[in-house]
Amino acid sequence: MEDMRLSKIPDRHTEDPTAPSSPLEMLQACHARVRHFMQLSRTLAEASGVPRREIAAAAAAVFAYFSHALPPHEADENESLFPRLQSALPPGALVREAAETMVEQHKAIDELAAELLSLCDSLRRHPELLPSLARRLQHVTGALDQIFAAHFQLEETVIFPALQQLLTAAQLEEMAREMQLRQRPPAGAIHLVQ
Repeated sequence: MEDMRLSKIPDRHTEDPTAPSSPLEMLQACHARVRHFMQLSRTLAEASGVPRREIAAAAAAVFAYFSHALPPHEADENESLFPRLQSALPPGALVREAAETMVEQHKAIDELAAELLSLCDSLRRHPELLPSLARRLQHVTGALDQIFAAHFQLEETVIFPALQQLLTAAQLEEMAREMQLRQRPPAGAIHLVQ
């Protein structure tokens, strides 16, 4: 099994002068992080003969990402992107229907993510349970992989190109500000995602 130590993925709440600043760049960066943590979840599900501390660390990293960073990403799409696309397009337009599908897919993602969080919470506290939970973890991770593949395909080939074409510079700036505000942890919060 590959090394499961915590990844050095940039913290989405860290001020970084090279951090993405446009809505499209921020959304694409989130997709890259989701893909990374899905890979970590697959690696965890197939782990054998790995020290318990590494199992616990990997489970904690997946738990932290999906509990703290995925919800703001979905809010970026549901609350900042979707309403703007919806108002820019007539009913029945392909992009409008794709945006509606995007929002619906979030519900299925959230259901599976809740199960993944439950499994990872158990494993971060009790890594010795991995042999008994591995099959469920593989199943949930596989189901999430499938829905994320369809979701990202829709967003990256239909919705994101439309974002650049249909929204004005002022709308994109406003959207970027909203997304940046969501990325900041509440005052005094300890942020776990690395």
